[in-house]
Amino acid sequence: MRKVTSLFILLISVGLLLSSMNRSFINKLYFDKYFSHIYSKTTKETNWYKAFFSYSDKWRYGDLYGMSNLPQYKFELELFKHYNPKPGRQNTNRVLYIIGDSFLADKILYGAFDAFDNVIFLDRRFAFGPIKLDSTKQNYLIMEFAERNLVTYDISKTDETRWTSNEIKNGLNFSNAPRLGNQPPAASIFERVGNIIFNKALSRNLELILFDNKLATSFKEVKASLNYKLFNRVAKEVTESTDKKRLFYNTTVDTASLQSAFRPKTRAALDSIVRKLDIARDYYRAIGFKKVFLSVIPNAVSIYDDKRMPYNHLLERVEQKTDLPVIPLYKTFKAEKRNLFYRSDTHWNPQGLDTWVNEADKVLTSNLN
Repeated sequence: MRKVTSLFILLISVGLLLSSMNRSFINKLYFDKYFSHIYSKTTKETNWYKAFFSYSDKWRYGDLYGMSNLPQYKFELELFKHYNPKPGRQNTNRVLYIIGDSFLADKILYGAFDAFDNVIFLDRRFAFGPIKLDSTKQNYLIMEFAERNLVTYDISKTDETRWTSNEIKNGLNFSNAPRLGNQPPAASIFERVGNIIFNKALSRNLELILFDNKLATSFKEVKASLNYKLFNRVAKEVTESTDKKRLFYNTTVDTASLQSAFRPKTRAALDSIVRKLDIARDYYRAIGFKKVFLSVIPNAVSIYDDKRMPYNHLLERVEQKTDLPVIPLYKTFKAEKRNLFYRSDTHWNPQGLDTWVNEADKVLTSNLN
């Protein structure tokens, strides 16, 4: 019996390990857990896979809830609407690119702006590029940042593959010109085996499979509630608002973090940020973008709890100093009486996104030439 039990545990362990190394399976599981509820609220958990394996509370109720597991902040996220083209919209021969982060990732913005035939989103968090533009179109770009990410931005340190000056000179940055150049050598068998054995994503994938499911949620909530009630302790990744009505991402609050909205920023630090934005703008203009815009999304704490400590006003200071045309949001968000951010997530809600779309449309339309 002991041998049978040991064999069963071994088989289960090997199965979990192989599953965590299977990229296509992990990608499907990741999508099912974190995005299926965004696209359809009528999807029913009709089998064991849906009921146990793919169900996730982490993003259904917000990433901050998922980090803290505090039941008092368990607010179901609202669906984002799809921005589809209006009937009869005329072609404009313009394309809008957005290089951004999680605020605009996975949003359907194809028809959000009447002045553009298409909207193409590129996620700065992942490798992409080099960007090939259609030389027969007018191409525009929005560089979008969460306020917390602005302080560490440096195009030379991103995973974006960029054209060299010689490639730009030869016109390879346009879609009607084939890209030449050397391809990176294929990884050897030893490198591939090493990547499997020492894969840094394995622990994350195993956690995704084993602990990010409906069954584990209740246990996590009980533990989190006890820590909160007995020791007034929350997960280190989050912090409560002063009025206890919402959670914030702690890196935007804790002054030990470079991304804190309350960490003082010197003039030299401000100049450095603006200089790096200028370097990125110059590159994008060189590869064919007609105009480059800047859009910075405020931290939730900058809008709803900026009096808890002296706010550094980095967002506004950068917008005032840069020469880039700006899509301003801070004053609009501060004046808005509706809630624009989820209370249990780091991101804006559908009203916040809609406000951004309206403000962006005004700036884009007034800057076309």
